[in-house]
Amino acid sequence: MDTVHGHCDVSDGILRVGLSVGVAETPSRAGTVSTQVWRVAAAGVLLGLLVASGTSAPPAAEPPQEPRIGGLPLFADWPRDQRPAAVLVVSGQTYGFLQPCGCTRPQLGGLERRAQLVQSLKAKGWPVAGVDLGDIYPQQMYVRKQGLLRYETIMHALHAMGYLAVGVGKTDIEAELDKLLTAYALQHDRPPYVLAANLLGQVEGKAISRQERFQPAGLQRPLVERFEVAKVGEVSVGIVGLIGRTLAEEIESQKLDPSITFVKNGQGKIDNGAVLREVLPAVQQHPLRPQLLVLLYQGSAEEAGLLARDFPQFQVIVCRSEESEPPQFATRVNNGATLIVQVGHKGRYVGVVGAFPQRGGSWQLQYQLVPLTEYYITPGSEADALRNNPVLPLLQTYAERVRDRNLLEAVAKRPHPVQIQHPDLNLSYYGSHRCQYCHAADYRLWERSAHSHALDTLEQKARRPSLRQFDPECVICHSVGLEYQSGFVSATKTPALKHVGCESCHGPGSGHATNPQHAGLQLLMSPWKQEATDRLPSVDVMKKLAALSLVEQRQAEQALPPAQRRTVERVASMCMKCHDHDNDPYFNLYVYWPKIAHGMKP
Repeated sequence: MDTVHGHCDVSDGILRVGLSVGVAETPSRAGTVSTQVWRVAAAGVLLGLLVASGTSAPPAAEPPQEPRIGGLPLFADWPRDQRPAAVLVVSGQTYGFLQPCGCTRPQLGGLERRAQLVQSLKAKGWPVAGVDLGDIYPQQMYVRKQGLLRYETIMHALHAMGYLAVGVGKTDIEAELDKLLTAYALQHDRPPYVLAANLLGQVEGKAISRQERFQPAGLQRPLVERFEVAKVGEVSVGIVGLIGRTLAEEIESQKLDPSITFVKNGQGKIDNGAVLREVLPAVQQHPLRPQLLVLLYQGSAEEAGLLARDFPQFQVIVCRSEESEPPQFATRVNNGATLIVQVGHKGRYVGVVGAFPQRGGSWQLQYQLVPLTEYYITPGSEADALRNNPVLPLLQTYAERVRDRNLLEAVAKRPHPVQIQHPDLNLSYYGSHRCQYCHAADYRLWERSAHSHALDTLEQKARRPSLRQFDPECVICHSVGLEYQSGFVSATKTPALKHVGCESCHGPGSGHATNPQHAGLQLLMSPWKQEATDRLPSVDVMKKLAALSLVEQRQAEQALPPAQRRTVERVASMCMKCHDHDNDPYFNLYVYWPKIAHGMKP
């Protein structure tokens, strides 16, 4: 399959689709393992430069090795002659991410791998529990009901992994916290408990207590608590949740949920210091008498540092990551007695904190950032994996619920940009088969490409979970126009729009198909063109650029005519709507385009 996607590899039962190019997993200057990739900058202006070579082939398939950080094995600097008294797995800002899509490899993250890591830590004889910062709900979803299913699934998975508590983040509040709590906490009065000590209710502009706002009749405890205390091994751990001042002000100013507010001082300012001064004595007086205190702080590292200074009672503070890639090391403050931890976005990494008791009742705290690489894929057959990993059955149940609720057909349809620009033309999607009559050679090339059976790949190859051909978040990039008017609805209702077809990039083609000589309609079919004469570089030039290192590519780009540079940027930006950093971090237009080059004039 020598096409834009390149290959399908299902040797381990997991979907592996894609052309991996220029992959190099190496330590960065700070020592973190970073997958270096070629990509377009966020604004679509630059072609990113993150690897030394754009042509090196991916390594041959071999058993994945345990990840190393800075060239060292995991936990290499932890005491060898002493077992940790308690271990906390730290996560946050998951944003609804369940599993790597599998469209290319290697990819990081996923709940299956996190559960496998937890099991591996327990296999060492370590007492393990988890805490999560919050932002469990996705940042955006095509179907809101699916977002609720993801929240519920992640909460069930956290419970299965032994998590004690989760915080409340902005995405959770944007999604209407009540509905999220109803989906999980109201049905399951069990850990992980939701914590936000400074969260209050609000009725007609007046604050009401957290208990009144978040404690439905019949429940023994509020749906949102101030703190939780539990045993991890023989260590009593107290956990407090707090929404940061800046984030709380943003939530209020944007009126994300008018039914909530935050603890304030006499001047009407959000006062988290007052909250902690009230909560800490209550935590410390808990019957379990916590020995280790953790703060789940939905705020910046800078704000977390100020709180650590004012409240040195906390040994661990988990705070928000502004960047998707986390720092390798925790920040140590209060003479090393407090760790400030950030773990990045979408669960690609987790942090592991080990607490080693010292004389006098103090703790030696160790921290390890763990990239969730393919090493943590559950081994064995699909049946074995389902039995041995507690998260995999939850993911499969999620996929079945998405299918059974027919969420694919619930995707809201909006006008395509060209439908907005030319409402009088009544433009609609026709299907790639209509293109073959005038573009026979291009159609034959498309038929040989992986694009032409993209939806089949989801059905036939995807595993852990399967049924992704019914998942809107997957189908959006394996069909034509799912989110647009007259676009794909389902394989049975719109079979002509299955797979990635001509109109996936060119847009609805009914106007051009019925009036192929119309110059204006022709231009509409190439939305990346600023001028009608804009062209990509020739295939020969693209191949030569693909053969260069990415440093050399950047230099060579400057020699391209301005119109060609502009077209490269625009085409790459369009491709990256699907070949984005999450789904195909190794995307390189110079490598990919020659494999599907079409529409080229002699």
